Amino acid sequence: MEMGNLDAAGSLLAALAGHEVRPYATRNFGRDKNPNARSVIVPEKQSRRILAKFREQLPKGFVAFLGCTSSLEPGTAEGDELVVAAGTTQFDILRHAGTDGVNFGLTAEDLIKTLEDFDHRYGIDIYHAETDSVEFKLTRLPDPLSEFCEELADFCPDLLAEDSLKDLERSIAKSSRVSLWWD
Repeated sequence: MEMGNLDAAGSLLAALAGHEVRPYATRNFGRDKNPNARSVIVPEKQSRRILAKFREQLPKGFVAFLGCTSSLEPGTAEGDELVVAAGTTQFDILRHAGTDGVNFGLTAEDLIKTLEDFDHRYGIDIYHAETDSVEFKLTRLPDPLSEFCEELADFCPDLLAEDSLKDLERSIAKSSRVSLWWD
């Protein structure tokens, strides 16, 4: 596949997912359309498996991720949005998704700067981004993990709205996954 052919990448995603490709991906809780991406809506239970399979076949020059998972736009199909867009690094995912922490004065570029630091220190794989949230898997667990969890809580105060630092540490130790959101 020729690098830069977004429609061909979208068609590959649609064929793999078995769902019709949309000529856009959504932002702002499903209310805005990003014409520089392509997407399909798939059942939530299948989204991570399909994303992993698609990423194995992803042409160079593209990023793929889970986008909007709960749209506020009336009449939107149920399920998770799988997105493909042009990109040279995984941090382009946040730009395409329009992710920010606006309630905490954080732009997408602010988030990216911190995530690039995490990537440099531990290795991360961003697999989900939408309006006010991002999820990634750590390649290497930080040591000590407790200090990393404190750093995460400073970066994303909403983490401690539901869990304690110890709960966060146990969750990351078990799954190597980090879910951040800025409500």
